[in-house]
Amino acid sequence: MIPMVTVGQMRAIDEEAIGGNVSVGYSYMLKAGTALFGVVREMIPDRNAGDIAIICGKGNNGGDGYVVGRLLVDAGYGVMCFGLCDREGLRGEARKAFDEYTASKGSFAVLEDVEDPAGEATFALIIDAVLGTGIKGDPRGPAADVLRSINSRHSKILAVDTPSGLNNDTGAAGNPCVRAEVTVTMGFPKLGTCFYPGKSHVGRLVIKDLGYPDEIVEKHHDRIYFPTPESLRPLLPGRRQDGSKIEHGLAFMLCGSRGMTGSAALAATSALRTGCGMVFLAAPRSAIPVLASKLTETVLHEVDETAAGAAALSAADTILEVARSRDALCIGPGLSHGEETMKLVRKLLPLFDKPILLDGDGINAFKGRAEELKDRNAPLILTPHRGEWKRVFGELPDEPASLLDHLRNKAHECGAVIVLKGNPTLVANPAGTSWVLPFGNSALATAGTGDVLSGMITSLLAQGCSASDAAVLGVYLHQCAGVTAGDRHTQYATIAGDVISHISSAIGSLMNVGRSTERKGSAAWTHKSI
Repeated sequence: MIPMVTVGQMRAIDEEAIGGNVSVGYSYMLKAGTALFGVVREMIPDRNAGDIAIICGKGNNGGDGYVVGRLLVDAGYGVMCFGLCDREGLRGEARKAFDEYTASKGSFAVLEDVEDPAGEATFALIIDAVLGTGIKGDPRGPAADVLRSINSRHSKILAVDTPSGLNNDTGAAGNPCVRAEVTVTMGFPKLGTCFYPGKSHVGRLVIKDLGYPDEIVEKHHDRIYFPTPESLRPLLPGRRQDGSKIEHGLAFMLCGSRGMTGSAALAATSALRTGCGMVFLAAPRSAIPVLASKLTETVLHEVDETAAGAAALSAADTILEVARSRDALCIGPGLSHGEETMKLVRKLLPLFDKPILLDGDGINAFKGRAEELKDRNAPLILTPHRGEWKRVFGELPDEPASLLDHLRNKAHECGAVIVLKGNPTLVANPAGTSWVLPFGNSALATAGTGDVLSGMITSLLAQGCSASDAAVLGVYLHQCAGVTAGDRHTQYATIAGDVISHISSAIGSLMNVGRSTERKGSAAWTHKSI
């Protein structure tokens, strides 16, 4: 897992690691420039494909630009650096980088009130090294004119550390704000690059490890993490080649009601696709014939129902008996809002002794009764969207760091792992750790995909994952399956069943992480931001 940081935390890490020593600072700048050079070569593999423009600001962001400029000149690329100031306006590491660039015969021009660098010249790539991560509010003056010019061109755009104009704490995009195709962020991802609207300006996010000392990083970050495939691969449950379905996990589900059988079917099918050995689905009596036509591999158990076709309070004993020897429980998808069914959920929660996932109506059962979530004897995962959260817990703050703090406080208070669904999806556990998962896209914005996620996480719980691991791994696989389904069907046409059909490819891709020589020892992580 990669630590995620605020702008202030990144600044503190940087300052302590450098200690005011320009030579040490320049060594980090060289690492940043080398990382940028590698990405440029991926984007423009043919050095004769066209010139590269690098727009450099006055700070160390501009210094990174001069370093990559020198490396590109040395490699035979056509490069033109445009600066918002001349050499006398640069200090420390940035001036050193400028001097080495010009010593390599790199071309340079000062931008003052120029709105359009090099007139109508076209570039194969524009590297945005104008403004760093510390900006708040709208860019002004010549910098603003330059950013508008960058956005107006038809060139590929690579942002250094951040798209200029983006607030890296809040995700707010200034006016103007560069829209990059690729952003190479240095050291650690900043919160604002993963939250909208800023995320739409980032493009593909590439994270480059600069080798900051672990003890300094641990001192200054706030236990917020960005999962990587390399860190998630070990969380996949093992498979016993001599094992039976019992050894691979038994999941129990209380889902569905008359007219809402689809939610139960999606949850059950996604659980099986994620690897558990069996799914036992308890549903109201009148829903069983419909579910039997949808589900071939699921064991169905009919329970007493209300007049509206939802699970009745009198079904409690049957449910407890069926759930007794299972490894993980899922309660909620399609269960209905009926008061008797809500009473049933609240009655059952304290009686279970296996890990429980509450979703949808399982969460709605605790509207105005959040304190009752503490009354239980088993690990709990809550998977609300913002509407369900508001019904049970009230309003959420908007600012990312405050939002994550709020989720962690509530997770501690309830003793539960919380999965706040959205883009990004956020996970928080009672121990005060949180994760930001920004890997999904609008293909998942369709009915039933939340039920798919519930089934996937429950399956991982049944296979022995801890509540935190099951939540983070389940969300990641769900997002990857959604993106793959969107690529196959378009983000417009994807439905929840399509996501299920691509769970296998998501798991397969994660299983293969680290198996190729190219991936081993890599210090870079990348994800596509859509």
